[in-house]
Amino acid sequence: MKQKLILFFIATFYAMQNIAQGCSTCRAQIELSDGSDLSVGNGINIGIYILMGTPYVILFFLFRKHIVKFIKEFSAIH
Repeated sequence: MKQKLILFFIATFYAMQNIAQGCSTCRAQIELSDGSDLSVGNGINIGIYILMGTPYVILFFLFRKHIVKFIKEFSAIH
């Protein structure tokens, strides 16, 4: 059992190391852009906002009935 746990942690950390290097394209774009060219940074920031917001939108659509019910109950109390 202990060997399986150690193997699991090694596999997990190895996979994290491979995934963590996926941003090299973004870094190269920022390094190659001029300091006066703000479109590259703005595009990357918008992409980050989209990636951050997508899970919340999906969760809202999955749990919208529960959310609306909670808001109605909360507003009835106050």
